[in-house]
Amino acid sequence: MKVITAVEDYNRRENDVFCFLAGGITNCQEWQDRVIELLSDVDDNLVVFNPRRKNFPINDPNASLEQIQWEFEWLEQCDIFSMYFDGPTKSDQPICFYELGRNIERMKQKFPNDWIKRIVITCNSNFKRFSDVLIQTKLATAEINTSFHINESDNFEELCLIHANSIKEKYENIKNV
Repeated sequence: MKVITAVEDYNRRENDVFCFLAGGITNCQEWQDRVIELLSDVDDNLVVFNPRRKNFPINDPNASLEQIQWEFEWLEQCDIFSMYFDGPTKSDQPICFYELGRNIERMKQKFPNDWIKRIVITCNSNFKRFSDVLIQTKLATAEINTSFHINESDNFEELCLIHANSIKEKYENIKNV
């Protein structure tokens, strides 16, 4: 597996499968590092895009623009969209709700035959907007006959493991097609 961290660039190879780790950053646990660690046994055709930088240049007026553009670009190219809602946190994670809805719709357009098999959503059941995640996801995926599965737990380690295993499952399904 390869990890590309904001705001690094990457040149896609023929067999690469891109997975973006969307989800909370500000006032949230560092779940991305744990999920990446749990994905470390996956082959190098899985390319994981991690938006959490170790040292965000808070005093640089261009840093937010650069970060958001980087995220937008790689979300557009991802083959697997993963969204992780941390909790309990001090943040409602509002940008995550935007990214969730936008990228479910983007996956439907980009992969009309198997979009549902390319989305991973994990939510801490103690997240104060947990019911909003369930409702928004149900509405966005209402056209399918089965209920879309959202991974949920209130245990951080269990959530990270479930999230990583769900990404692995999606990757194996895509890789073997």
